[in-house]
Amino acid sequence: MLKSLFGDLGPAEDPRLRAATPDETDGGFAATAILESVATEVNERGQIVDRHVRDLVVTGSPAAAIREHFAATRADLGTATRQITLLDPTGVWASAVIKALSDAGGQPVEKLHLREHTTLKTLAVIERTCLVRRHEEKLNLYHADVRAPGQDTAEIPVALMEGSHLTAVIVGPMQPHAIDALLASLADATQLPGWRCPNLLFMLPPNAVWIANKISAVRWPQRLHVHVIDEPLISASAVWNAMLGIWNLVKLQPAWEATAAPAGGFPIKVADLSPQPAARPQPAAPVARLGRAVLDPARARQALADMLPLEGMLGCAAVDATTGLVLARELREDQPVDMDVAGAACAQVLRDHRQSSGAMGLGGPVEEIMTSTGTRQMVMRVISRYPDVFVVCVLDRQRTNLPLARYKLMELDKTLL
Repeated sequence: MLKSLFGDLGPAEDPRLRAATPDETDGGFAATAILESVATEVNERGQIVDRHVRDLVVTGSPAAAIREHFAATRADLGTATRQITLLDPTGVWASAVIKALSDAGGQPVEKLHLREHTTLKTLAVIERTCLVRRHEEKLNLYHADVRAPGQDTAEIPVALMEGSHLTAVIVGPMQPHAIDALLASLADATQLPGWRCPNLLFMLPPNAVWIANKISAVRWPQRLHVHVIDEPLISASAVWNAMLGIWNLVKLQPAWEATAAPAGGFPIKVADLSPQPAARPQPAAPVARLGRAVLDPARARQALADMLPLEGMLGCAAVDATTGLVLARELREDQPVDMDVAGAACAQVLRDHRQSSGAMGLGGPVEEIMTSTGTRQMVMRVISRYPDVFVVCVLDRQRTNLPLARYKLMELDKTLL
């Protein structure tokens, strides 16, 4: 599966020759022709499955597996297939860009679901498509959507970026402290011994001069070319066109070169050969973790406890938007609600709204989502300090004062600042 994901996409398949073509192997797959789907098949149980979506049960480190594969296939970036990795901390545009390029070029989007061996929980979803341009080299685009916390999963995007020709960081609606954490993580990543990506592109919203100043203040490696653009990111095509403009400028630049040894003379000075006291063990190199601020569960539980006395409140929970896992919850004993199911479903709803907010012309980050049925109402609110955490409240529609419930949620947001 790793070979299929990180290998090269094959040429477009002619559906007329499909019956006479031998079965495909795991080494690759045929591209989907425009306006014609050949990406599905029927399994033994009569279910339609997508051949471009794979599940991979992980027993070791997924980042280590990616690095091991890249060490054999992308050791020389000068001859390796051109690759761009998208890093989208707020999850707004990366998937939409890859989907738009897939639709425009008739190439499939291949997805690899990395699952934990013991629980089968999704650790991350890696998606890739290929762009074939006339008179240009083939270009692979990758994006990793990390769904679970942990050191190994945090390294997955870093492992993809290390072997790319360009890493594009799409800076969406983020708080200042989250921007600082992102830049610190990227600075650590570029200092790792395995980093070979020569170009780092920051795509900022318009008039984000303060973010550009923070980027310029970071001490990046001298061999790294850092680019900053600030343009309206109103659609997937706008994001890609801005990215493509930078790619056309940097694609012919030399790749990351290893640090050269000193020319001439002995590499070790004579004075250095004198006996030295035993050196203390040094701490391990920092692991670049592209994470954001973490909500304290104790504070979350206290804030939710203050929400529970609201008339008509059936249950409320703080949920991790990236994984759908409930961080804290409060329930009424007389009318229990399955907040685990509600949290997972609401996380998917929030991701869909964030991806569609630009197309709907909202002009800003999604703050609140409400859903009503005949007997119940659901209100979700993203915590401003923790963009990856939202609070969901399940309410009795007949007994709840909805404006008051929304006001209480805004007060809860302020208490967590």
